[in-house]
Amino acid sequence: MSSSYDVHIGKLISGRRGLEGSNKYLLCTPNKEIIEVELKPEDGIFISSKDMEDALYEYCISALQDYIQDGNNQDVYTFSIYTDSYHGSYIIYINNLASLNQSVDESYVQYQQIYLEKGNDHYNRTREQLYLEFKYGEGDYHFMYEEMPERLEKWLNIFNSISLEEPDYLNNEQNYIFEKNIVDSQLFLIAIDVIHRLQGDFKKLDRTDDFLAYVSAADGVGGDYLTTSQLIRRCVSEDQLYKAMPELKDKDLAFNAAVAAVQQRPIHEQVQHWVTVIENGEFGEGSMRSFWKTDFEAYEQLFDLGASGIPYIKEHLDGHLEHETRDILKMLLEDLEDREETRS
Repeated sequence: MSSSYDVHIGKLISGRRGLEGSNKYLLCTPNKEIIEVELKPEDGIFISSKDMEDALYEYCISALQDYIQDGNNQDVYTFSIYTDSYHGSYIIYINNLASLNQSVDESYVQYQQIYLEKGNDHYNRTREQLYLEFKYGEGDYHFMYEEMPERLEKWLNIFNSISLEEPDYLNNEQNYIFEKNIVDSQLFLIAIDVIHRLQGDFKKLDRTDDFLAYVSAADGVGGDYLTTSQLIRRCVSEDQLYKAMPELKDKDLAFNAAVAAVQQRPIHEQVQHWVTVIENGEFGEGSMRSFWKTDFEAYEQLFDLGASGIPYIKEHLDGHLEHETRDILKMLLEDLEDREETRS
């Protein structure tokens, strides 16, 4: 996804903006039409965000029950709701230490064999390196639950048609009505609410001290960087997060130190620094990705400069910038000017 997407979704997850499309509805008809309306139609089945939340919660409870009944309830260290907010899908992942160690041991043997045979440095990994890589690598877990409740699967199939703007994909026999803001990545917010709702249910698990239950993002809608910088922090306390992911604490401390150093400079140099970080992308020096964050965090630093940063942001907009950087600075300028209008 683009850098401007990182900022737009970051603003939503962090609470800096509300959902777009409120007070509008999307009518999905048996005639394969998707019609935007301002008044909620009376003819049809209305699916609210609370309906979606209830169905996702039911899905999670079913996954927990299946996991426990299969005899795997020992040293559980993670539960996650893998979310694709564009295509409209949820997958439940659960893992325990025994399964993790089994995966690591098997892969370590395979990696060493490939390295000895081919000399490829990619496979010259220590067991500890593989352990850290696999611990929260959901694709390597043995316990994946994809069988959704029928109603949730049906609703997400309709959502897919809406999000992709492909009414020909619709296959509903009666009218279905959704709130328009569902397409503004609301599936993330719904999943976060479900994680909090499940706190009592997690007590049925034999959990490790560093147990983490969180929402993760599919690769096409933010991936690991959105997960570590935003989503996971909306689900667990910072203390618990750092206990489970000490390497993330190290990244946060490094970022905080970098921010503190930049804040010692004059305002125009601070603006120059963060614009350059955005402009140079994920492989540039001091990029947000190097701290396991997204350009939303650079946006935040610029936003926190307030009105004093506006003239320098405008100067950069008058110069040559990548398209994505320009979009972010325009968004930033609008947000700063809106805040100043609200204060006056």
